[in-house]
Amino acid sequence: MPAYINEIFNSVQGEGPYVGIRQVFVRFEGCQLHCAYCDTPQTRNTSGTSRIEKTPGSGDFYSVKNPLDRDQVAGLIRKLWSPSTRHVSLTGGEPLINSDFIRTLDIEYPIYLETNAGFPEKARELKDIVAIASCDIKLPEHESTDHYPELLKNELETISIFNETSKTFVKVIILPETTKQSLSFAVDGVASIDRNIPFVLQPVTSNKAVSSSRLFELMDYAGEKLKDVRAIPQTHKMMKLL
Repeated sequence: MPAYINEIFNSVQGEGPYVGIRQVFVRFEGCQLHCAYCDTPQTRNTSGTSRIEKTPGSGDFYSVKNPLDRDQVAGLIRKLWSPSTRHVSLTGGEPLINSDFIRTLDIEYPIYLETNAGFPEKARELKDIVAIASCDIKLPEHESTDHYPELLKNELETISIFNETSKTFVKVIILPETTKQSLSFAVDGVASIDRNIPFVLQPVTSNKAVSSSRLFELMDYAGEKLKDVRAIPQTHKMMKLL
């Protein structure tokens, strides 16, 4: 079963507790959400071509026809691996949409999954092959969906599934208008699963900065119920990397 891939490249992980780790990124196309802050809106729908980096970290790309089969993708990952590379990051779009493809992807490298966590049934299919699960929790102000309670329920179920077998952390995008009340959906949900799950507040990368006072207030609020609360921005944006 082939998959629609937006791009494959080698760079540095810029989000969450694994910032600075070199990875090969496989960015899938297709997403069920429409987050207001999305920085990869071009991946929401499928396209006719995929761009592939020529050599690791070069930023020099060529195009191939979509969709790609699993042997193509595995070969490209191996070609873009480097001595300091540590994981294959499956991102998007939403990679869990392609769970059948991922499950049969024959690669020898650890899988780092970046997911909006909206598909618990697909998480169950992959829980034994994912080494690290980066799971988002959306907040009401993200405008991700018209069915927020259902999405939140699915996200928490997915986090619970991956937490049983993978190194799992949660990432929440913080907007200037985010309050303790809206963050409570994520905080209370994670606390009900495991207070030790790392909980990352990621200030949105935009012209509207989140004030330090608001960020500290939200960190302390989350820290009342969770043991590992961190504030980590998009560091790859600061370094002007992909």
